[in-house]
Amino acid sequence: MSETTAERQQQERKITAADVANYLRENPGFFLNRPDILYDMELPHAQGSASSLLERQASVLRNRNTELRHKLNDFVSIARDNDKLFNRIRVLGLALLEAGNLAELSSRLRQVLLKEFRLDEANLFLFKSSAESGPFSVTSQSDVQAAVGGLMRGDRIICTTLRQREMTFLFPGFEHSDGSAALIPLHFNGELGLLALGSHDPNHFNSNMDTTFARYVGDILSRRLYHFLK
Repeated sequence: MSETTAERQQQERKITAADVANYLRENPGFFLNRPDILYDMELPHAQGSASSLLERQASVLRNRNTELRHKLNDFVSIARDNDKLFNRIRVLGLALLEAGNLAELSSRLRQVLLKEFRLDEANLFLFKSSAESGPFSVTSQSDVQAAVGGLMRGDRIICTTLRQREMTFLFPGFEHSDGSAALIPLHFNGELGLLALGSHDPNHFNSNMDTTFARYVGDILSRRLYHFLK
């Protein structure tokens, strides 16, 4: 029986390095019963020396193991930081819930932010006037927008470096050349105000920061403010 054209083409086709590589990937146990082949194989190091395939594989596995340990350590570190941050937010939330009036609310807010969150500056702006007094500032949304260069856009939380003029508006008495701040809009059934968190370090608050916890703080504070301002 004569060979078919397809069979002849298959026999004449040359096996490429890619074919070998694909076959070995599909058959990872190929060398289990062929140790003699492993002994004959060598892979060059970057320095020019040679090592067996098993040694090279062991080296790759060690490197991957090291990378995985580093990633695991990073995850554990992030989890610990998030746990600490959650506890601080818990303290803040309880302090806001226990406040009996606007003055007490703003006082406790500032105290917890500076102490527990270790911030350099903190200021609460209200867009509605109040008969009470406390550590807060009464202003308009347009005045805030004009002072910080129009950074406030809807309900977006802004974390950025600011110039001295902008920092001084947000935090009266600010004496450094520049700094950074997180601007948290406060709104619940309307615009209520702005919570400004500040640092003397220009790089402390930046656009790459995760604002999930800041959003949570803003939501809690907004609902408590609405209760006292309505």
